[in-house]
Amino acid sequence: MIKMRIAIFTDTFLPQINGVVTATISLIKVLANKGHHIILIAPDFGQSEKFKYNNVEIIQVKGIPALFYEDFRLTKFFSFKVMKIIKEKKIELIHFQTPLMLGVQAIWISRILKLPLVGTFHTLFTDSQYLRHFGMNNFLFQELFWAYARAYYNRCNLITCPSEAAKEALVKNKFQKLIKVISNGIDSSIFDSSKWGQVKAKYNPKGKLLLFVGRLAYEKNLFYLLECFQLVVKKIPETKLLIIGDGPQKAFIETRIKELGLSKNVILTGKIEHEKLIKSSIFKACTLFVTASTTETQGITMLEAQANGLVSVGIDAMGTKDLIKNNYNGYLVKDGDKKAFADAVIKLLENKKLYLKMKKNTLKEIKKHDIKRISSIWEKEYSKLISKQRFLNSKN
Repeated sequence: MIKMRIAIFTDTFLPQINGVVTATISLIKVLANKGHHIILIAPDFGQSEKFKYNNVEIIQVKGIPALFYEDFRLTKFFSFKVMKIIKEKKIELIHFQTPLMLGVQAIWISRILKLPLVGTFHTLFTDSQYLRHFGMNNFLFQELFWAYARAYYNRCNLITCPSEAAKEALVKNKFQKLIKVISNGIDSSIFDSSKWGQVKAKYNPKGKLLLFVGRLAYEKNLFYLLECFQLVVKKIPETKLLIIGDGPQKAFIETRIKELGLSKNVILTGKIEHEKLIKSSIFKACTLFVTASTTETQGITMLEAQANGLVSVGIDAMGTKDLIKNNYNGYLVKDGDKKAFADAVIKLLENKKLYLKMKKNTLKEIKKHDIKRISSIWEKEYSKLISKQRFLNSKN
């Protein structure tokens, strides 16, 4: 494979912790490891420690805090400085991860310099659960935000998304450009599970641990998850739920835990940096991964859990149904049926033979998402676009 020069634009990056950041870092690392030169354009969050990696250059763009969402920065719509760097570094393709200000820069620069443009649809920000953060959770605003998304992604040469369910949503909402499904991928070698026994003893030495990792926000549907878990505890009182993450709903979730009488069974760890989490042995110490989210395009944390052999239980919706094959590597439950969700968890906790069978299937199924396999797909798609653009440029 000929070495390529790629610019990746993202409005969310370290020290933020979310799925887009994790997916972006995973992508640039695996491409850089193969010798491709990556320039990453991201907001300047003012952190003291900068991200460093061989074959990766970071361009940090100044911005102001975005009032609409915690930790985001709003940058300029266009930067002559960034465009100059892209030109001087002889970048061959631009790829944006987020449809915000830096996404606009990616679009403008790709047009001016006649470079192929890829846009990845990571987040279903058009869903009412996300729009609740802004008090806009109604049909009119959903349609408005879909129009906003189309305005970005229909300017791409290629649109990608991490699951078939996400692609279906894009097609349904009239995205017109070529859409390909490319998993976020997972590198199973990054995890350290050597201390799982100590972790298990710390959090629940006498019973099973369930795990949820994600933002404490409306779109994760955590009130619903807690209500399902309450039914589990009634049947298996020694079970505990470990919730890793932070977010705008934290105080409400703490209150709801008390209201449900789950203070002794739910552990809120707060935010754990990704590099620490993957080395913490927490995944291995848990038995099941549980989620009630209905908005995932592809849950990074579920990929990570499955890479560690955790059987999953989730709602039969969006990207979750692409990662869980019902009754094979976990259970998918109809949204609204809390008893069925709890029963699925209880069945897996009580039936060791069934659990071990599904764990084996989980480890088998996750191989489809191996990051090395996924990186080869990216290389192929990038290469095709670059070759096509060179041909078009040669004709002009």
